[in-house]
Amino acid sequence: MSLYLTAILPPPSLAEEIDEIRKEISERFKVYKALKPPVHITLFHPVSIQDELEKYLVKWLKPVTLLHDKFEISLQNYDSFNNQTVYIDVVKNEFLGALQKDIASVYNKNRIEKKEVKSNNRFKPHLTVAYRDLSPETFSNLWPEFKDRKFKRKFTADRFTLLKHDTQRWNILEEFRLNKPETYSLFP
Repeated sequence: MSLYLTAILPPPSLAEEIDEIRKEISERFKVYKALKPPVHITLFHPVSIQDELEKYLVKWLKPVTLLHDKFEISLQNYDSFNNQTVYIDVVKNEFLGALQKDIASVYNKNRIEKKEVKSNNRFKPHLTVAYRDLSPETFSNLWPEFKDRKFKRKFTADRFTLLKHDTQRWNILEEFRLNKPETYSLFP
């Protein structure tokens, strides 16, 4: 059994910039869990599956690339979940929501996830900068500094990534380039 995560990875320069924010938080507030995964936007949460199903998962995810073209993702400021997670917010985006919904349907249709993910109503795209080892006391010290801090960046999402955990870290298993074919009309 291995753990798999489906996500969008921002371009390397932006990922490095966000990783510096994660490192700043880690050093100043002594929280380290957010440093473990690569900087990413989760499209489908980590799932544990049999290693022999890996090639099928890749095969099942490939057709999703034909349903979506590249699109822009806007990041804006910081927010939090339940005083336990601090993240950079992703501005609501119909293209990202549609991609997430199609990926969730692959997991559902092929019964990769034990419980069906019925919709993406709960999908809240974000880039985590602190979580899990963030105590309520630490959160109350960290949040006043970040709640009004400005952060505004954009990038083009032209692929999604399947990552595999090797018990130590996440590694890229496969990248899926978004490549929706052009549609042609007989009547312009």
